[in-house]
Amino acid sequence: KWRNRMSEKYLLSVREASELYGIGRDRIYELIRSDSGFPVVKIGGNYKVNKPLLEAWLDKITIEGRTL
Repeated sequence: KWRNRMSEKYLLSVREASELYGIGRDRIYELIRSDSGFPVVKIGGNYKVNKPLLEAWLDKITIEGRTL
């Protein structure tokens, strides 16, 4: 049920992105700070990860052979 709700969302919290994609929260915050291509937007004081762009970003770094 939780995953079904996540699949419908366009913007995810850092926690939701972490849980859905298996990337640690600390690592996501590091990527937000260090990788200008990481698909995040700041809304007020919160970061939101663009889910469709995150999936495309993950595909791209996989093809490039990058490591997280």
